Amino acid sequence: MSPNVEILAPAGSFEAAVAAYEGGADAVYLGLNDFSARKAAKNFSGSEFRSLKTLAEKKGKKIFAALNTVIKEDEIESAVECARFLHDAGVDAVILQDIGFAAILKRLFPDLTLHASTQMAVHTVEGVKFLRSQGFSRVVLSREVPLDLIAKIKREVPDMELEVFVHGALCYSFSGLCLASGMVLGRSGNRGMCAQLCRSYYETEDGGKGYFFSCNDLEYKDHALQLKFAGVDSFKIEGRMKSPEYVFYTSALYRAMLERSDYFEALKNSRICFARKATTGYLKNFSGENLISPKYPGHRGVKTGVCEKKLKDRFFIKTKYSLGIHDGLLFFKNNDESKPFNCSVEEISSASGKNLKIVGESSRVYVKTAELPEVGDEIFLVSSRSLERKKVNPGSFPQWKKAVEPEVSFAGNRIRIKCGDFFYESEEISAEKSENQNGFKDKFAEILKNSAESFYFADKISFDKNCENVFIVPSVLKKIRTDFYEKYAWFLDKVFEEKKRKVLDSFVLPESGGVPEIFRERALMDPDPDIPFFMSEDQEDSLKTVGGFLTIPLLPLMKDSEKYLNKISKIVAENNDRKILVGLSNPGHLNFALEHLKEENVFFFIDFPQYIANRFSYAFFKDLLGEKLMFGCYWIEDKDEMPQLSPEVIPISGFNPPLFISAGCFERSNGFKKCAECGGKRSERSLTNCGRRFKVVSKNCVTFMFLSGECKN
Repeated sequence: MSPNVEILAPAGSFEAAVAAYEGGADAVYLGLNDFSARKAAKNFSGSEFRSLKTLAEKKGKKIFAALNTVIKEDEIESAVECARFLHDAGVDAVILQDIGFAAILKRLFPDLTLHASTQMAVHTVEGVKFLRSQGFSRVVLSREVPLDLIAKIKREVPDMELEVFVHGALCYSFSGLCLASGMVLGRSGNRGMCAQLCRSYYETEDGGKGYFFSCNDLEYKDHALQLKFAGVDSFKIEGRMKSPEYVFYTSALYRAMLERSDYFEALKNSRICFARKATTGYLKNFSGENLISPKYPGHRGVKTGVCEKKLKDRFFIKTKYSLGIHDGLLFFKNNDESKPFNCSVEEISSASGKNLKIVGESSRVYVKTAELPEVGDEIFLVSSRSLERKKVNPGSFPQWKKAVEPEVSFAGNRIRIKCGDFFYESEEISAEKSENQNGFKDKFAEILKNSAESFYFADKISFDKNCENVFIVPSVLKKIRTDFYEKYAWFLDKVFEEKKRKVLDSFVLPESGGVPEIFRERALMDPDPDIPFFMSEDQEDSLKTVGGFLTIPLLPLMKDSEKYLNKISKIVAENNDRKILVGLSNPGHLNFALEHLKEENVFFFIDFPQYIANRFSYAFFKDLLGEKLMFGCYWIEDKDEMPQLSPEVIPISGFNPPLFISAGCFERSNGFKKCAECGGKRSERSLTNCGRRFKVVSKNCVTFMFLSGECKN
């Protein structure tokens, strides 16, 4: 059991970060303007980050920064500069998706704490063990990992911190494995630009209509203590696109849960700020429970009453919660969730006709709205002006500065300052003798500590004997201070640039003759007519031979990884007279690969779900697996011309990848079939959306969705 579970809240803006801390969060996670998986959030400028760091230090809180997107070859240096800023500005950890980028940061900043993003799709003991061996101190587990598996992972890897999403939006596709927005619209979720095709409206071939992929929201409040006892170290709240009010009240909710205090008010207010229908998702079952609300996928707040009667332009309600002018309401006409109406409170009046601005709980009032519900319709409160927080100005918070410890000396009418490996010497200056032994030291120390616009400030300052009984005009000292800090920053930039060049140049890929053309046709490996991976219930005779190799493309989603990988090991052992090529598509496969490195007939390739978009990622895998790694598939979402990374990194042609890979069964989640009817057998269904046609395949309780063409007029 983790003794002190951290509450980690989303900070899509400076205001949200302040709200998180005030609501009881121990830490926030945020993004800078680049390389964050939530590009549409406000995110943070460098100055805002430093202001927040000042506040965090004052309150004893933490800041984690997300650099958790796929990083292209020509972006690596910019990403490194972002990481350098975060490191130097005192970030408590960075959250990463790109394994090659992580390898760079390990060499450049050995003291920087690395967290593995949920975008890595880590959900197994094997994956967590592998990332621990690579220097990660925490893994953000996929949202799909059930409670019993969380506990097992903690038992087997006790020195790895586990971070688990406990509240907020739930993606339909398995964490990190969604290609829908990128492949269909050119807006990759792996680049922070998800267009949320899962929230769209679809139609089946037999006329069924609904939001078939739009998941309900996680709400683990009643299971907080179970998660704590399972060994979870951090409760993560989703919502970098959500309001400061949501962040405040949801942080307060989980603080109350952990402290076993009354949480009703915080829960109510959190739901008013934003809440879809609640679900515990995959917590009890790796196939999920109550995942989808196909008729209405949006914010529904809290039920506050029922329309008891209506007049010409208003309706009568006994409101469970307080209500004010301009608050937002939602109702479904005739309680039909396919007919939602959002409206604002325009007027409130008592039964006697008195106009009111706000009423308390359990008030019986008439409410005027632009659209009226029917008698019997449930009324939901979806916004309340009473919950609005005061605006926060980041500029009102001082910017954090990095402390340095200069050593000051005075000789030959020059001030000399040594700071680490940097040495500064001023021009000759006029100095006078002074009877005040410490006058110069006290004044210059004060000036150095007040470092104006510099990123640095002098904390502990030492002076030599020659600095006693000296007087120097303060205006001269201020010029020296400015000159010193500018040259010190320039020196550090120069030193870092040299180190960066050395580190980046150390990622050298060996010479290669390239890859046989046949392997570019990834579809030749598909064991199933559609599904490109070998699944746990598949028969060995479904495996294809390509280029003389028996190919085994591993499934990136393993509901029983031990059983699945043991099956692969058995196939390898029973075919020791054949060359075997195993496709690795998840960090959980890499320990398996290392265990089979010495087998002469076994080789590997990095499959498309690992998102190789720069040479550093492939160099990492090559260094890990050596000559046994034959090739890697280039990042499949990239529509631009592929850069020259290595002859062994190849584009995939003539291949239709799954847009969604979901641990939830599409048929069962939408009420089309019950488990007893299916038993994990393969089923197909055609869908249309916005003029596009899709195929959904469910097999072994896993769902895949594919683009199958444009609709005919």
